[in-house]
Amino acid sequence: MFKRILSAVTALTMIMGMCSCSGQTSSGDISSSAYSHVDIDKSLQLTANYDFKGTEGEGQYDEGFVGAVNGFSVELFKNSVKDDLSKGKNTLVSPESVAFALGMAQNGADGNTLKQMQDVLYKGVSQETFNKNMNFIMTEIKAQNDKNAKVKIANSVWVKDRNDIVPKEQFLRDCKELYNADLFKGAFDDKTLGQVNSWVSDKTDGMIPSVIDSFKSNDLMYLINCVAFDAQWQKQYKDSQVKKNQKFTNAKGDEVKCTMLTGTEKCYLSNERAIGFTKDYAGGRYEFMAVLPNEDISVSDFVSTMTADEFSKLYKSRSYDYEVTTKLPQFTFDHELRLKDALQSMGITEAFSNDADLSKMFEGNDAYIKQVFHKTHIELDAKGTKAAAATAVEAGAKADFSEPEHKEVILDRPFVFAIMDSYSTLPVFIGTVCDPSVQ
Repeated sequence: MFKRILSAVTALTMIMGMCSCSGQTSSGDISSSAYSHVDIDKSLQLTANYDFKGTEGEGQYDEGFVGAVNGFSVELFKNSVKDDLSKGKNTLVSPESVAFALGMAQNGADGNTLKQMQDVLYKGVSQETFNKNMNFIMTEIKAQNDKNAKVKIANSVWVKDRNDIVPKEQFLRDCKELYNADLFKGAFDDKTLGQVNSWVSDKTDGMIPSVIDSFKSNDLMYLINCVAFDAQWQKQYKDSQVKKNQKFTNAKGDEVKCTMLTGTEKCYLSNERAIGFTKDYAGGRYEFMAVLPNEDISVSDFVSTMTADEFSKLYKSRSYDYEVTTKLPQFTFDHELRLKDALQSMGITEAFSNDADLSKMFEGNDAYIKQVFHKTHIELDAKGTKAAAATAVEAGAKADFSEPEHKEVILDRPFVFAIMDSYSTLPVFIGTVCDPSVQ
């Protein structure tokens, strides 16, 4: 986790939140060059005299930030996928996507609403430190892209075009300067819906064609974050290592057929409950981590009892002293979640109620968070990995409501996996494969 590597993973995150904005256009201009593939009306662009202030020079992630966000990531994964895991479904969550979404939203919160968001998202760390480190993630990733490992992060704010919906100037400034969010206004009709989803599709390279299905009458604003990840393996599988019609025992105990990628890796990890390995993506920053629970522990039980400390130690204690024979199934699937219940169980309750204090977002409007939608997509094959995530925070007006020892890791039954950023030591994606034959 401490080596500085950039690998090929594409994570796409989208976040939609609710804020209020003014129907009037202020001075200044926001570049539309990033939207050359998206049909966005020039009249939709809000203007602001702010520029993104990316972290300059060589930096380092704050240890408290890493610990806090790692804890949030594991708890979010556990709480959000438990129902689908109990049904034997494949699951995938992008904690990074959700962190960017809630990260923008928490800058508009105050009072106990803000405290709850802080305690869940970055407990023990200041808001300034959290924002600075999230900004650093965007700056570092952009600087390290190459043709074999490309990661994109894009943020935008979409505000309902109505004179009585007025966003706080400082909130918009934070979204731009800290998160590089572009600002738009629209009627929140079918045309705006098409433009939002076209923007999302463009930023996720088409992997997530839409993130919202319709606007509600009391919607005020959407905060959207996209993270796009597309990377090749540093050591790709040869044709002779791709084995078709291999056996995999799914979470229901049934035997299914899949294509296995067979190989030998140098990185082994284990504890008393599981074994696994990591495999580098091109550039070295990102790694694929596979964790296979012991045969007497179901993947559902393993995830439900996994702690952030166990997850972190598994990754950090990985050893390069072994030659590891591996089998990894190819898989492609989509996963969709509503995160409100999971986030409430983690401690963010007030933001979803009429007691929500989002007073730093709006002038005069009482707003609350209605739902948090999360969509993910992943494709893993012999060449590499593509992954995408969209997180939509739906907010609206308040209503009722040596000779190396030989090791072997054969992933022929349900397992946990993660795409890890070895520089920040944080997971970009965490998921489970319960049945690789299901797409």
